Formats: sequence, structure tokens, C-alpha cells
Amino acid sequence: MATAKAITASLALGMSAFGLVACSGGAESETVTAESGYELDMLELDGTETLAFEPDPRLDPADQSTIEFWVKAGWSEDPGFDPVMLSNAGPDGASYLLAIDRERDGLIVSSGEQTESVPFDFADGKAHHVALIDLGNPLAVLVDGQVAAQLEMTLMPLPSDGLYIGSAYGEDDGFVGAIGGLRIWDAAIATDVLETYRLRDVLSESDPHPDLQFLALISNFADQDVVLIDR
Repeated sequence: MATAKAITASLALGMSAFGLVACSGGAESETVTAESGYELDMLELDGTETLAFEPDPRLDPADQSTIEFWVKAGWSEDPGFDPVMLSNAGPDGASYLLAIDRERDGLIVSSGEQTESVPFDFADGKAHHVALIDLGNPLAVLVDGQVAAQLEMTLMPLPSDGLYIGSAYGEDDGFVGAIGGLRIWDAAIATDVLETYRLRDVLSESDPHPDLQFLALISNFADQDVVLIDR
């Protein structure tokens, strides 16, 4: 099992190997501090920015996987499209594309030709923790630690042109609001573990995440970056 210290060393290597490709506009970051003192990286987006990263096979969905992040919807009027938070997409569609409904009343999950909508009220202006736990069908969706839906779908490993934060395919359906604490895991993380660590440092040497060896990506939005983990 990889230790927190070993993963931290891999982070340093991954930072130079998997950097930012393009950023349009002026994305800004803010911090949200938990009672424990942990600061959550939150990337503020105004709909014109995209963080775009080179494709990497380590971002393909595993047989079982988990995607988790915090999100705050920042628009009040219908923009005419469903703003996209995250997409890993290419010529055959997206391995995963996550958006909030234009009315801010649901989460949209897409993979290949599969698209499902999960009702939830994102119109309160607050940051919510979203987690997708892919068990290879079904796919569980949690919001703020509660199961919001069980979807009869799985995330498909499709050819990718890149990983995009705040848009679809790097330019379409730009997101307005904030995204933070993005983590992608090559395992189905237990719901109680997600709840315990959603506002904790998973790399802490004193209290490391129990599934740390499965961490594939972690965001560093304070530097407008994400880091892939080498194993």
C-alpha cells in the first residue's frame, strides 16, 4: 500500500509531467476552511474560462471508480445550456461529463451515449459535495453525503482529447460558479469514507485516506492545476 509520503512524492513528479495546457479568461481561486483547519481549493469560474489538460490513459474510468468534488452554481438566469463542470472527452464522446441543469435543479451525468439527470436543488448559492461511485452498473450519485440516485449506467473508457474543467470539450457550455476538491479514484470508495474525508487532507501523514493507493487525480486549483498520481 502506498504511504502518504510516497504519494506526496508522486505528486511532485506528476506536477511537472501533467501540467496546464490552456486557460482562457481569468479563473480565480478562493479557499473554504473546514473546522479542522483544512482549506478546500475552490476555483471560481465566470463561464469564459476553461482549464484544459492533455489526455492521459490514467484518467480512463477503471472497472470501478469514484469522482468527487465540491460545486457551487453561480448563475441565476437560464443561460440556454447546461453548464459543464467536468469532462473527459474525445471524438467518440465523453468518458464522463458532469453538468448542472440550466435551471439549477439537477445534476447531469453523461458517458458515451448514456445520459441521466439526478434531481437536486443547486439554486441556494451554497457549495455542495458531489460524488459518483461507479460500481460497473449501477452508478451511485451522492450529494452532501446522501444517496441522490442509483443510475443504471457505467462510465465508459473512450478515446480522449483532454480533461476539461469548467466546460465541455474545452470551450462549450461554460460553467459559472465554483468547483473545488476534485478527486478521482480507481476504486469504489465507501460512502462513509467519502463523508469522513470530504473536508480533510487525504495526503495527511497522521490521518491518511484508507484508499490512498487508489487515488488517480487530485486538484490543486490554488495554482489552477490538477495532478495525476504515478504508482
